[in-house]
Amino acid sequence: MFKTIGVFGKYQDASVEKPVKALTAHLEAKGLTVKLGYNTATEIVRDLPQELLHEELHQDIDLAIVIGGDGTMLHVARRMAEVNIPVAGVNLGRLGFLTDIPQADMLSEIDEILASNYEIEHRMMLKVEVFDGDQIVHQQTALNDIVIGRHSLEKLISWQVHVNNNFVTAARSDGVILSTPTGSTAYALSAGGAIMHPGTDVISMVPVSPHTLSNRPITLPAASEVCFSIHNRTKNCAHVSSDGLIGFNLAGHEVVKVTRSEHPVQLIHTENYDYFAMLRAKLGWGGAQESR
Repeated sequence: MFKTIGVFGKYQDASVEKPVKALTAHLEAKGLTVKLGYNTATEIVRDLPQELLHEELHQDIDLAIVIGGDGTMLHVARRMAEVNIPVAGVNLGRLGFLTDIPQADMLSEIDEILASNYEIEHRMMLKVEVFDGDQIVHQQTALNDIVIGRHSLEKLISWQVHVNNNFVTAARSDGVILSTPTGSTAYALSAGGAIMHPGTDVISMVPVSPHTLSNRPITLPAASEVCFSIHNRTKNCAHVSSDGLIGFNLAGHEVVKVTRSEHPVQLIHTENYDYFAMLRAKLGWGGAQESR
């Protein structure tokens, strides 16, 4: 049973004030303790006596509720995974891939969760480590994807990849995406990758605009260790990003290793959640065919 709830609103967006206040009042009326994300509280300065939830205090809550969009969910979910806290997402606008509860249904859907009428879906994450010799100089996790991308002035990146110490390919491209099933509907999809159901445990490797068209996306087992090296003549030609956030600039001599993270994200869904209905809504797929 959930007793202490963390509420996280979209960063630097005052439009979260009304739904955050409505949810906070609703939860407190049920005798629950509410803690607000620090960045959320800075946007809402009136009538909020609740305790602020700083980043180092995430373990003090039983459930995280995100009000915003998928970008907000990505940020919060990564942190919650580290301390094994489930997350529910309320979307402020159009239906999201991750924030699947419509704002209009927020209170009724949260009541279903509080009544234990929910399922927890475990979504795998990826971990990236950048090695300079034997030293790890950068590490990060991602729910969507890890991307090795070129700097704007560089034409193409020349890279090689090994999977479990086996050489796979060498290629030149704008970059390469390592995607989870969750991230298969994000950047990887626009680069030509396949949609992967989140119930699968796989990693998709998708070259971005490869120089040779025979370099195609490949799906790998989730337990794979995927290692990249850069072979451009010029240094400082590429960077590594996690979930769209630039994390580390590569001088060119490093090894980038991507593996499955030991911390999955726990997404909470009520019985109203329908993955394929979400895909149809987000991707504009057709509805049911007329029966014959």
